[in-house]
Amino acid sequence: MDSRYDGLQKIIDEALSAMAAEAGPGFLPEKANLAEFCRRTGLTRSKARMLRKKGFHAGPHGNAGRKAETTVLTGYTGVVDGQLRKGVTNSQTIFDLLKGQGYAGGITSVKDCIAAHRPLVPAPRRQADSRGPRGRRYHTEPGEAYQMDWGFANAEAADGTVSRIALP
Repeated sequence: MDSRYDGLQKIIDEALSAMAAEAGPGFLPEKANLAEFCRRTGLTRSKARMLRKKGFHAGPHGNAGRKAETTVLTGYTGVVDGQLRKGVTNSQTIFDLLKGQGYAGGITSVKDCIAAHRPLVPAPRRQADSRGPRGRRYHTEPGEAYQMDWGFANAEAADGTVSRIALP
């Protein structure tokens, strides 16, 4: 089952089991008192009737997951995509532009379209501040430069403890 409906099914099952425990043996869910069921679950009476008709099984709506092939926004997605490619992401601005071109839908459809086509928006570009060269070269006179290497060794103290020390 879809995880969105698992919580509702759990509420239904708990209410029916509590009602069955109170009623004793011979409890039939399809004969349960709908008013009591609604009080325990918080569901409306019409929803409870529908659930009883389905055997108290909560499932998704019949049209869940479907999308229409053509919508009010179908002819205007090119305009939305063009604005997104320019970096315009304000839904009200795009909505006003579409309204001027005859769009009859609502702003929520425009917001959903913007969210679906978000990858078309170019990454924000910022110019880095000029700070000169990042590295500085250390210059020495001839004969003044030397190189030192470091190593590590274990040193044992008089009391027997061992420490790690750095040596040039």
